[in-house]
Amino acid sequence: MISNKQGFTLLESLFSLLIVIIIASFIPLLFQNYASVLKVIDIDKNYEWQLFINHTRKELNTGTQITVTDHKITFFSQSKLVTYENYRNLTRRSINNKGHEPILTNVKQDRWSKRSNEELLYEVKFEDGTELSARFHIHSERIK
Repeated sequence: MISNKQGFTLLESLFSLLIVIIIASFIPLLFQNYASVLKVIDIDKNYEWQLFINHTRKELNTGTQITVTDHKITFFSQSKLVTYENYRNLTRRSINNKGHEPILTNVKQDRWSKRSNEELLYEVKFEDGTELSARFHIHSERIK
């Protein structure tokens, strides 16, 4: 009698197929979770950008002696020298040139420019390729 015990039985094949089907049923859930994570990351970046715009606009409205260069803006607010500048991969804010507070993160390039006597433009390119810009209206007597 010759015994051939090297093949699969029908029961083993069905069991293997069942395991593959169970694993495959989780794939759509993984893609759904991945899409949710990407959406949350995008919301965080937009939230950070809106906070930056609101905070900067508020400070510039009370600021005086505003000086603009390509990657830096300085002005006096409440008798303190405030500086916004690019530092490595972020835009930071410092008071009286002491310490720094990160305001925007993952910044690849940024540029401040004076569009007119009453308008400043801030353009930023993030590391993911997104480009955003913000305009700040200021009274002309505050700009140097």
